[in-house]
Amino acid sequence: MKWALVLSGGGGNGLAHVGVIKELERLKLKPSLIVGTSMGAVIGGVYASGKSIEWIEEFVTNKLKIHDMVTTMPTLKWGEGPLVRVFQAGNAIKNLMQNLGAESGEKILEIIKEITEDINIEDTVIPFATNAVDLLTGDEKVFSSGNLADAIRSSMSIPPFFEPYKLEDALYVDGAFADNMPVNIARDMGFRKILSVDVSPPRPLESDKIKNSLEATWRAMSISIKNSHRPVKATVHIEAYKGAYNFDFEHADELIDVGRQAVIDNELKIKRAFYSWYHRI
Repeated sequence: MKWALVLSGGGGNGLAHVGVIKELERLKLKPSLIVGTSMGAVIGGVYASGKSIEWIEEFVTNKLKIHDMVTTMPTLKWGEGPLVRVFQAGNAIKNLMQNLGAESGEKILEIIKEITEDINIEDTVIPFATNAVDLLTGDEKVFSSGNLADAIRSSMSIPPFFEPYKLEDALYVDGAFADNMPVNIARDMGFRKILSVDVSPPRPLESDKIKNSLEATWRAMSISIKNSHRPVKATVHIEAYKGAYNFDFEHADELIDVGRQAVIDNELKIKRAFYSWYHRI
């Protein structure tokens, strides 16, 4: 059975996608297409390139050190508390004032190219697509061909943290600004059986959870992204979310388990939809 796996963005929360894929493999379910946005593009793209989910889990658990992957913000504190800490360092403030983002993303792009062996999307083991938004035209760009690392880097360029990614005549920012749950891309590519995974569903907050203008800005941006979403027309839609870990990558084991549990909680529904023989028993 042909089916597509669609993975949302969500920063550190996106590590839950690793657990989702692990459980899908346990169920002997392998997608015919992966569509990912932002962090979903990172996990989904690396998996589509041919890396095993065990390799990805080992990498994000033991080798993913975000503070070693930044180039322009040596004093940036990733994964060590509220969003405001991103802006505490003088270097970060200077970069925000003088550049298009606090972090260039050059090191991260280099690492993505290395682990995906710098292949094109046309050469991935599993067909793959991702999206980004051209800051110059405001149009959504769907990447289903071309360099895989370039496509992933374009989709994860969330301002003001990462500089927009210049590619040919475009300047790309995070795909979430067009659609953080891009089921429509899978449908446009001819897929009707779709499993979508949302790792950043907005939740109501108490007022004391928004402590400063930066957190208010981030919350407003998240709400705006949610409200601009197209309706999710997936066969099965699940949420793999426990709490706000947007910039916290230090809880990989916990976040991976959130993804695993989301599939376990929805296992019957998934089997009914994606096992061709299930309806006969």
